Amino acid sequence: MPDDLRVPSSNQTERPARRQPRRIAFVAITAIALVAVIAPMAVGRDRPFGTSDMFLLKWGGNAAEFDSSSGSGNTGAGGQFSTSQIEKFRCESSGDPSEFVDMSCNTTEYGQNFAPDNEIAIAVDPNDPDHLLAGSNDYYYRFNNSTGARQALVPTGFFTSFDGGKNWVDGQIPQQSGNGAGDPSPAFDGKHGVALMAQLENVGGQGGPWAAMGNVTVSRSTDGGLNWSQSIKVFKGQGAGIGPANNAVFWDKEWLTVNNYPGTPGYGRAVITATRFLNGPQGSYTESPIYMSYSDDGGATWSEPSKISGKNPEVCTYQETGPDDGSCDEDQFGIPEFGPDGTLFVHFINGQHEEEWEQDFEFDSQLMVVKAAPTSGVPAFGDPVHVVDLEDGGTDMPFSVIGRQTIWGHQIRWTPVGNISVNPTDPDDVVIVYADRGTANPNATDPAYEGCLFAARNQANDYDPCDAHEGFDTDVYLARSSDGGETWNGRELLDDAGGAPQWFPWADHGPDGTLAIAWDEDTAPAPADTFEHVLWVDGGGKQALGPEEQVDISVTHWSGQYVPQSAWPTICGPAGYSDPPITDAEGKDCNVFHGDYTGLAVGPDGAIHVVWTGLNVLSTSTQVDGYTGELHDGYRQDANYAQR
Repeated sequence: MPDDLRVPSSNQTERPARRQPRRIAFVAITAIALVAVIAPMAVGRDRPFGTSDMFLLKWGGNAAEFDSSSGSGNTGAGGQFSTSQIEKFRCESSGDPSEFVDMSCNTTEYGQNFAPDNEIAIAVDPNDPDHLLAGSNDYYYRFNNSTGARQALVPTGFFTSFDGGKNWVDGQIPQQSGNGAGDPSPAFDGKHGVALMAQLENVGGQGGPWAAMGNVTVSRSTDGGLNWSQSIKVFKGQGAGIGPANNAVFWDKEWLTVNNYPGTPGYGRAVITATRFLNGPQGSYTESPIYMSYSDDGGATWSEPSKISGKNPEVCTYQETGPDDGSCDEDQFGIPEFGPDGTLFVHFINGQHEEEWEQDFEFDSQLMVVKAAPTSGVPAFGDPVHVVDLEDGGTDMPFSVIGRQTIWGHQIRWTPVGNISVNPTDPDDVVIVYADRGTANPNATDPAYEGCLFAARNQANDYDPCDAHEGFDTDVYLARSSDGGETWNGRELLDDAGGAPQWFPWADHGPDGTLAIAWDEDTAPAPADTFEHVLWVDGGGKQALGPEEQVDISVTHWSGQYVPQSAWPTICGPAGYSDPPITDAEGKDCNVFHGDYTGLAVGPDGAIHVVWTGLNVLSTSTQVDGYTGELHDGYRQDANYAQR
C-alpha cells in the first residue's frame, strides 16, 4: 500500500495497565503517501512509549501527505488535478514477457514518467490463460516548489492484457469517495464472467496529518478489465481512523479471492477479507480482528461483514483491551484462498503470543489460519490454528529514517508476511510462505542489551539500537500442512542465498500441483546496494527476473525528505554515484518504501506470471531537491511483469 508517512505525535493519556504490558499494538498501514519526520516518543509510567508511538514499530500507518493547496509553483499538469480527471487517463505498453515488460507506460502526462507504481498484484482468468489482470498503487504528484509542498493522489491502477502479457492497457479504478486508494487485489470470477478489483479508499487530511473513512470497495468489469463500474462499498469506515477520533473504524489490508472450482459448493463465490482497526479514546488502539464478506452474484452485492479471527487461549494470551478470553483480535494481513474441494482458508498475522517474545515489548508475530468447510451457505469458521512463530520482533530488525523495520543496508519498509496457497490437486496440501531472520537476534537475550528496543529508534545514523545487523539475514521459509490445515510443520528453509537478504515472497501452485514462489533478493550479503526479483519453481531451481534494481537511489520516496543531512543513513546508498552521474550524496536518496508485497499467479495452462516493483530506470522528477537546488533524480518505481 502506498505510504509516504507522517507520524503524528502522541500526547494522549494511556489507560492504566492491568498487568505489565509486553507488546506493541498493531495499526493500519494506510493506502496513502509518506511525508515528514518521526515524532518523539511519549514516555509513560509503565511504558517506555505511548501506544500511538508503538504503532510505528510493526504495522504503523501514518498520516497522509496530501496537501491540496494550489497557487504559484505547482508543476506538472496544469488546471484540474482530481481523481475524476485521472480516472479517465489510459495508456498502453508492450514488450517481451519471456524477458520482462514494464507495464506502467511512463508517459509524461500527469508525471507518470517518474511517479511510482508499487504493491503489484496479478490474477489469471481461469477460462483464458492469456487474459491477465494486475493492479498497483498508482501515484500522481504535483509539487509547489516555492513552498516545498506536494500534492499526491493515489488511485488504484489496473493493467489488463488479452495476449499473455505482451500488450497491456494501463488505467485507474474508479473511487466512490476520498482522495486515496490502493492495496490492489485483482481476481476473476469464472462462473459469472467478470473481473474484480478490491481496493482501499480513504480521505487524506487536506494538508493535515490524519486519514479518515478507511473503506474497502470492489469494482466490477464485464469487458475483461478495460472499463470498470463505480466501486461498491463492502466494509465501511468511520471517523479519523488514523488520527485522534474516538471509536473510529479504519479498514486495511483487504484481499479478494474467488472459488473457481466448478462442481464444488459455493462455485463462483467471491470472498474478501480485511482488518478492522477500532480506535479507543483519543485515537488509541483497541483491536484489529479479521473480518470477511462474500458475494454470490459476481461482486454486485455483498454479505454483511463478519468477524472470523476467533479465539485460541493457548497462543493469543495478551490483550491490549477487553477480557483475557483468548480472542485473537490483534491481527493484520488476512489472505483468503479456496481449496479444490471448496474449503476456504484464511491466513493472517497476529501479535498476541506473548510467551515467544525475547524482550518486553519485543512483539514477535505469529502466523495463524482459520478455515470453513465447503458450503454454498454462510461460511462457518473454526478457531484459529497456530502455524509458526516469526522472528520479526522489535529487536530483530534495524529501523529506517521513518521509524519502520527495514532490511540492513537499505531503508525500505519491511514485513515478513507472504501468502497462502492450496494445491489444486490435493485439498490437504496447504503452504504458507514468509520471510524473516529465522532465529532471534542474539542480542535480545544479552543482559548488556536489556531495554535496547526502547532506545531512540530514530537515532542517527544507523537506526539500529539493538545491533540487529550483527549476523543479519532474512530468508524465505515455508510452513506446510498435509492434513488440510489442522497441523503445520512450522519452519522449512527454502533458500538462504548465501547470506543475501530475501523479502516479500508470494506463492501459487500450478494446475499439476507444482509450487512456484517469487521474491526480492539482495545481490550480495547485507549491506548491499542492489537487489533482484527472483523466481523459484519446485524441481526447477531459482532464476533472476529482469535487471538489477537500484533500490538505494530513489526519485520519489527518498530519505532526505524525512530527516536532515545530519541524520542521513550512513549504512545505505552507494558512495559517490559517479556512474551514472546523479547529483546527490550517500544515504540521502535511499528508498524508504516500494510496497509491502509482490505478486505471482499460475494460469490454467501452467504459465507462471510474476509482477514486482522495479527500480531500474533513471528519471528526473519535477520536485526541487532542497539540498542540491536541482530537480530531484533517481530510479523510478515501475510495475514490472515476466512470464515463465
